[in-house]
Amino acid sequence: MNLDPRVLARQLEQEDPEGRRMATRAIADVRSVEATSLLLSALRDEDWRVRKEAAKVAPSLELRADLVLALVSALDETANVGLRNAAVEALVAIGPDAVLPTVSALRRLHADGRKLALEVLGNVPDDRAIDPIASSLTDEDVNVRVAAAEALGGAGAAGESARGRAAFALTQALAGAETHVKLAALHAIVRLGAPVPWAILEQFSTDPVLRRHAILAAGPSDEEDALVALAEACGDPSAGFARDAMIALAGRLVARPLAVAELSRIRSRVGSSRGTVERIRSMASETDPDRRGAALVLLGLLGDSVPILVEALQDEPVASRAEFALRLLGSDAVRRVLEAGRASVAPVRAATLSLLPHLSDRTEPFALEALREALDDANPEVVMAAMTSLSVAGSEEDLPRIAGHASWSDSRVAGTARSALKAIAHRHPASARELALRIDARGSSAVVGCVLIGAVAEGAAKETALEATRSTDIAFLRTALDNDDVQVRHAAVVALASIADVRAADAVAFALADEADDVVLAAVRSLGRMRYAAPLLTLLRTTKKPGVLVASVLALGEASPNDAFEAARPLLLQSDPPLARAAVEAMGQLAGPRREEALTLALAHPEPEVVNAALRGLAREGGEAGSAQWAAFLEHESFEVRRQAASLLGTEGEPTAARARLRSRLERETDERVREAIAEALTVRPPS
Repeated sequence: MNLDPRVLARQLEQEDPEGRRMATRAIADVRSVEATSLLLSALRDEDWRVRKEAAKVAPSLELRADLVLALVSALDETANVGLRNAAVEALVAIGPDAVLPTVSALRRLHADGRKLALEVLGNVPDDRAIDPIASSLTDEDVNVRVAAAEALGGAGAAGESARGRAAFALTQALAGAETHVKLAALHAIVRLGAPVPWAILEQFSTDPVLRRHAILAAGPSDEEDALVALAEACGDPSAGFARDAMIALAGRLVARPLAVAELSRIRSRVGSSRGTVERIRSMASETDPDRRGAALVLLGLLGDSVPILVEALQDEPVASRAEFALRLLGSDAVRRVLEAGRASVAPVRAATLSLLPHLSDRTEPFALEALREALDDANPEVVMAAMTSLSVAGSEEDLPRIAGHASWSDSRVAGTARSALKAIAHRHPASARELALRIDARGSSAVVGCVLIGAVAEGAAKETALEATRSTDIAFLRTALDNDDVQVRHAAVVALASIADVRAADAVAFALADEADDVVLAAVRSLGRMRYAAPLLTLLRTTKKPGVLVASVLALGEASPNDAFEAARPLLLQSDPPLARAAVEAMGQLAGPRREEALTLALAHPEPEVVNAALRGLAREGGEAGSAQWAAFLEHESFEVRRQAASLLGTEGEPTAARARLRSRLERETDERVREAIAEALTVRPPS
């Protein structure tokens, strides 16, 4: 709706502040140039709640170029401080549209105004603002120089190029004379997280005012001397500084593991003081995840407190840091980690078992025995963790042990067992085949035989397998396709897809008639992998299941792209909307020049859901052509299609053309749902 500006103007003059605030909120619905003067009136209001509401409304004004200029001019306001502060908030809320006018104003504003302009630019991540802010580091007013340094601290949000340019400018500013400019620059460098040569930072490391930020700025550095300084700061008398140093050092250790010699030097510095070690242990029990996580990493560095680290594995906010800390301990801690895990709750024991292959390049016999023992645990999480580690560290003798879990009713356990069997079979194909030959394809353990045969076939794919071996494997898998267990039939289909033989492909095609959808879908995907198109073409002509149709089109696209387009084309205009939509969605996932042609054909479908699916598929094309296509559907009779077209124009269309088309439609649109979509689309991206 388009409210009468005269009515709102009177409401903005009423005595009740809440009434003025509600009137301010309504300015967003004013579609004329009067919206700017109304909003400026609200920004001057004596009540802070009204001014705050006005700042929130500012981004929603369509015709806001004049508003931005007025807000920038208000930065020079001296009589009405509330207006000046509200102008800053409004410009930040408006975002990128406010950047260039604010940059331009830096040349003419007085010192206080320039400070506020830099505050705006520092809070709107935009690459265009970085160089003008950097230029203000040499401003004649020292407070402006400080504001410029502070503004550059947020440059990382504008991209890596902006981060690098900001860091360079701040490093240059460190050569200045004023201590508070240097302090602001160092603080900004810490916020940026950009590496600065230690030779530059070291000169400030003994200054009582600058030392803290200089050393914390060393956090991202790869230089050993910088990290040593950070390690020594962990024992600083100032508890706050020491805590920040610990967090920075731990973050650096996680970001890039150090060489053994470097790690040893850092460890000796951190562990040189009993008080520092106690401080780290104390921080490991805090509730703040950043502090606790950092303390856990440093405990791992020191090789200390394995039970504390193990228990932290069950605390999600710090679990990854605890795991990293245990990895720092290495092979020397394997036995202690296992003992601590055994004494804890099941989730913790499972986590320690999963970690074993990562603690050492070689799994010791006692660790293997612990994993094998855990296969008999009553808790599924423990069993799965043991099988996962055995998939990496286990040998052929573990195949029979794990095979017993491949048919569990718990699908998670069964799936983990099959993955482990497959991994071990890749390493020990002879033992895997020997075990597979002892299994009855009609029995309850047939899934094990299917998994093992498939894994061995994958490993031999580049070799010429013996005819007798292929025949035996195919015969086993064909028999397994008649097994009563759907999981066995599914595994048989997947295994057949690993065998390069026409008899295997024929067996997979036979599975298309299976009563279980999971088996049918597995067969469809397998035929695509095997490049066997004929059964898929037949299935596409007969299926009435959307899920099978989508899978068939995608598999056919892998087996024979030309056949996929020809077969799916008639389905695009199916009278059955779910099938037509499924065909459109599948076509949208294919590649090639015929894709756009097919999706364009689907735009003529009478059902809105099918048209919307085609529009989403065409969204991958983008650009001016996409904008024109979506703009045409802003006139569609269905509100659902108009809403979809508006959304796509806002997110994918060429910005300038898209905004013009959206505004044109907004003037004529009567459906509130579509109007909301258009309004949202207009705010998604600023004009280029």
